[in-house]
Amino acid sequence: MPPSDQILLLGPPYKVPKDSTLQQGEILHSLRLGDGEDNLPTSDDPILNTTESTGAKRLFLFSKHALSMQAPDPPPCVLEPINLILPTESGPSPLQLGSPEQQHSPLYQALAVYERRFMLHLDQGKVLADGSDLRLSACRTCIAEQAIMARALRAAVSNLSVHLNGTLRLRSEFTTDFHSKTASHLSLLQRFESLMSSLSGIPLHPALVTAARASGRVMETLLDTVPVEKERAWATQCQTSHERLITMFSELENGFSQLGTTASREQEARRDLEAEEEIKSLWNEVRGVGQKIRDRQAQRLETLTSNHGKVVKVIMDAIAEDGAQTAFTILEEMSKASADLIPAMKDDDQISIKLTEKLAAAKTTAMKRMKVRLREVSVAQSGIQRVNSSVGVLKEALAQQCENMIHLEHVAELPDAYRDFVSEICRRRAYGGAVTSSSTAMMERLASMREDEVKAREKFLRGAGRHLMPAFYEIFTPTLATPPPLFTPQLPAMLEMDTLPDVGPTENVGGSSSAASPMQGGISSASTLTASSHPQVEEQSSMATDNPTNEHLIVSADEQTDNELSSANACVDAERKTLAYENAVLRQAIERMGSKSPRTYIDEAKAGDTHSVNVLNLQKELGEAKAEARKMKELLRKKKADEKASDKISHSSFKVHDVALFMPTGRGSGKRTYLAFHTNCPHHYLSTDNIEGEPNFVLGRIVYQEDLVAGELGTDANPYGLHVGTKFFVNTVEVLNPLS
Repeated sequence: MPPSDQILLLGPPYKVPKDSTLQQGEILHSLRLGDGEDNLPTSDDPILNTTESTGAKRLFLFSKHALSMQAPDPPPCVLEPINLILPTESGPSPLQLGSPEQQHSPLYQALAVYERRFMLHLDQGKVLADGSDLRLSACRTCIAEQAIMARALRAAVSNLSVHLNGTLRLRSEFTTDFHSKTASHLSLLQRFESLMSSLSGIPLHPALVTAARASGRVMETLLDTVPVEKERAWATQCQTSHERLITMFSELENGFSQLGTTASREQEARRDLEAEEEIKSLWNEVRGVGQKIRDRQAQRLETLTSNHGKVVKVIMDAIAEDGAQTAFTILEEMSKASADLIPAMKDDDQISIKLTEKLAAAKTTAMKRMKVRLREVSVAQSGIQRVNSSVGVLKEALAQQCENMIHLEHVAELPDAYRDFVSEICRRRAYGGAVTSSSTAMMERLASMREDEVKAREKFLRGAGRHLMPAFYEIFTPTLATPPPLFTPQLPAMLEMDTLPDVGPTENVGGSSSAASPMQGGISSASTLTASSHPQVEEQSSMATDNPTNEHLIVSADEQTDNELSSANACVDAERKTLAYENAVLRQAIERMGSKSPRTYIDEAKAGDTHSVNVLNLQKELGEAKAEARKMKELLRKKKADEKASDKISHSSFKVHDVALFMPTGRGSGKRTYLAFHTNCPHHYLSTDNIEGEPNFVLGRIVYQEDLVAGELGTDANPYGLHVGTKFFVNTVEVLNPLS
C-alpha cells in the first residue's frame, strides 16, 4: 500500500500519529503490550474484554482507496479444508507372513483381511483427525481476524467521536454568539427608520442652531446632523449582509444535521456492540464445540491406532503359535467394538464443517458491514471538515457585519449621546468659569499682599529707617528703599471657552444617559485658593491706621484704597463659580448613574412625602454618586494627561481623537481634496464638511471616521479616483488651526 493511500490511527486515544516512524521507546513498549492482549486467550478469559487501563496501544492501518465509493466488496470468506477425501484403500501392511505357501493359505489371507480393514479405518481416522485440527486452527484465525476488525472499527469510531465532539462544542458556542448578535442587528435594522424619524423630533439647543448658522449650515434637529442618505444606503447594505448571513447559517445548520443525531449514533453504537457480542459468541462456540470435536477425534484416532497395533500382534501370534481359530474370535470381537468409530468421526466432521461455514459466513458479513461502517465514518469526517470550514467563514462574515453595524449603532445612541454632550458642555463651561474666577481671586490676593507689603515698608522707613546711616542703603541693602516687585503672571487664555456654546443649565435637557458608569473624573476645588483672603481685609484696614502722617518717602502708598473690597468680591465670585462647577460634575455623574436628572429626584421626593423610604434611597444614591466622583479624581487627571499627550500629530495610524495634518492633493473627482500626511497609512481623506475655501493645509482632531470601499470610477462611490475595491477613510475633524 503506497504511503499516500495510508491512514494510520494510534491509540487509545486514537489519533493520527505525528511521528509516522514510531521510533519512540514508550510507543514501542505500548504496542508490544497491545500485541500481547490481541492474542487469543488460552484460558477461559473472554475475547474483546481488555480496557484502556493497561496502558497498551494499538496501531491500525486503513486504506483510503478501500473507503471510497468505487471500492469493490470484499470477497466471500472460505475456510479450508471444506471437504475431506477419505482413503478407500489401506496403506502397506506391516505383516510378515513368512513363506509363499503361508501367504497363499486361505487361513492367513482371512487374517490379513482383518488387518487391512483396521488399517483402512486407521488411515481414514488420521484424515478425519487432521481435518479437525486444520478446521479448528482456521476457526481460531477467523475469530482473531474478526476481533481485529472490531478493534479497528472501535478506533475509527473513537477518532470520529473526538472530532465530532469538538465540532458540536464549536456549534454550541458559535450558535449562541450568532443568535445573540444577529438578533440585536435585526432589531436595529427594523428600528432604523423609526430611529431616524425620532431624531427629527429632538430639537437642537438654540445655541447650537445659532452656531450652525454662523458656519453657514442650517441645523435645527438631531436628524440634521446625520448624513441621512449615506446612513440609509449603509443600512440597506447591512440588511442585505444580514440576510446573506442568515442564509449561510441555515446552510451550516443543514450541514450539522447531516452529521447525524444522538439517537442515530447510539443506535450505531448498539449495533457495533451486538457485532462484538456475536464475535464473543462465536469464540465461545469454537472453544466449546470445535475444540471438543478436535479432542474426540484425537481420542478416536488414538483408539484406532491402538486397535491396529493389537490386530497386528494377534495375527502375528496366531501365525507363530498356529492358533488361527482363537485369533478369529478375538479379531471379530475387536471389529465389532470399533465399528462405530469411523461413523462417529464422520458425524463430528459434518458438525465441524457446519461450524466452519458459519464462521466463514459471519466473517463475510462482518467484512461487508466493516466496509459500510468505515465508509460512513469517512463521510462523517469529511462532513466535519466541511462544517468546521463553514464555521470559520461564517465567523469572519459575522465579525465584518458587527463592524459594519457600528455605524448604525451611532444613530441609535445619538439621542443619549446628545444629552451627554449638552451635559458635558455645561460642565466644561462651569470648569472654565471656575478656573477664571479662581485665577482672578488669586491675582487679587497677590495684589492685596503687595499693598500690605508697601505699607509695611513705608512704616519701617518712616520709623526706624530714618535713623539709619547711608551705608545701610548703599552698601548693606541697596534695595532697602525700593518697592516690592510687581508680580504679573501671564495665565494662558481660556480659548476653549470661546468655542463652547452657551447651552444653559443641564436641567433644560431631559432624558436618560447611555453611559453605564459615572464620569471618570474628579472635582477640583478652587476654594482653597481664596479661603484665607477674608481675614486679610481686616489686617489691611488695621495697618492703614498705624501711620497718621503722610510724609513724602522713597516708597509711597495710598492709604485709602478699594482693593480690600475688590479682593473680597473676587473671592466670593471664585467660590460661587467653583461650587457651580462641582455641582455640574455631580449632576453629570448622577444622570449617568441614575438615568435621570437631579431635579427628577427632588420632584419624586416632593411627590412622595408620605414615603420617607424613597427619600432616604435618593439621599443614599446622591451620597454614593459624590463618593464615586471623588474616587474618579485621579482617573480624570490621568485622562487629561493622556489627552495632552495625544496632541501630537499622528502619521502611522489614524483613529478617533488623533490629530492629523491634511495636505491638498489634485487626485479626486476634479476638485481639490485633502489627504492626511502619513507613513505607510494611505487613503485617509478629509471630509468636505471641514473644507472652506482652498486652505494650504488643515490641522484637526479626528471626531468621526467613516470606513468605505471604492466603487466604480466616475461614481459617487469613488470620489477620489481610486482603484475599484480599494479601502479608504473619510475623516471629520475638529479644526485646530485657522484655515489659510
